[in-house]
Amino acid sequence: MLKILFVGAPADSIPNHEKLEFSQAVALTHELELAYRNEQHEAAAEFFVIGKDGLDLYKGVFNFGSYDYPNLYHQIKDKATKIRVDKDKQADKLFLLEQIEKQTPEEFKKEETIDRTLVNVDKDRISRLKKWQRVTVYSLAGVLGAGLLFLGALFFLQKVQYERALEEGRSIVDQQEQTIETYEYGLLGEEEEFLESLEAQDTLSESQKRILAALYLEKSEFEKAVEIMEDTVYVETLILKNPQLDKEEKIKQINEFNQLYPTNEARFDLAYFEGDYELMMNLPSINMTVERSEMKTYGLLKLGKLEDAKAELNNNNSDELKQKIDLHEVLTAEIKTLEDKLAEAKKAKKKDDKAIKGITDELKKKQDELATL
Repeated sequence: MLKILFVGAPADSIPNHEKLEFSQAVALTHELELAYRNEQHEAAAEFFVIGKDGLDLYKGVFNFGSYDYPNLYHQIKDKATKIRVDKDKQADKLFLLEQIEKQTPEEFKKEETIDRTLVNVDKDRISRLKKWQRVTVYSLAGVLGAGLLFLGALFFLQKVQYERALEEGRSIVDQQEQTIETYEYGLLGEEEEFLESLEAQDTLSESQKRILAALYLEKSEFEKAVEIMEDTVYVETLILKNPQLDKEEKIKQINEFNQLYPTNEARFDLAYFEGDYELMMNLPSINMTVERSEMKTYGLLKLGKLEDAKAELNNNNSDELKQKIDLHEVLTAEIKTLEDKLAEAKKAKKKDDKAIKGITDELKKKQDELATL
């Protein structure tokens, strides 16, 4: 099942930094897009499509209220189809398109046709005359000479207002298309052009700032990332969340960042990667994200604090960690049973060496399984 993770979405409508079911994310974006259209309001949110193996299959930016797409399904279907990929990634692209079709409810697949030139036009400034009404007016005008002059002047004024409204609408659409073109650089992997286009803007939204900071981090330009976000903890968290970095690269970059901007969050993250779970639990005032909650849950599990791990699991709802906790309990019970059997076998008056060896081997197998959990 595909998962969606949003960053920078309107927090009162869509949860950020939480993995949502794809169908749920489609429904939420559809609802919020319609609401923002009605309010003539816009907001942008970065999102990631995550496969069952935890790897990102797609990343993009959804512009709520922009009339670009009615929901997430239509954007991914349109953009992913157009994106050029290498042959070795073609299978991933086809898998993504296949899965969004399977996981999207039919009610959200309906295509919509919108005259983009009329987006955000003040409808009070457009003539309300229907076709049959205009025919009636024109017919009467042929008979009523005086009325012809009056209606002609009225029509002219309405025409001027209509064209002025259309021109304003086109101007707004042009601005939106420029914004879309800017984001398409990032969606198509042209990150240098994307970065330059964001840097050239006089003002940036919060979402754009986050994206720009992430681009700086890819170039290890930590100072620029902190300057744009004005929050060292948030910037370090961006490094932690970067799905393009493997474990070693992530440790290296967090270490480098921590040398410039020391934080308890960086120490927490590094302790997790180094397996120092005791240190993790003793660090105070950690800004907990979903990722760090999952890390803490795992740390408590490795320390054998199952009840605490279960309590922390409520903050992240990770299916993978729940399975680990359940398996930990099963293995612990099996190990205890085998230890009791081994003790009894060794105390027996007539020792069965073959049975003792079998129990010992099985016990070691379970202990190794628990250690690598």
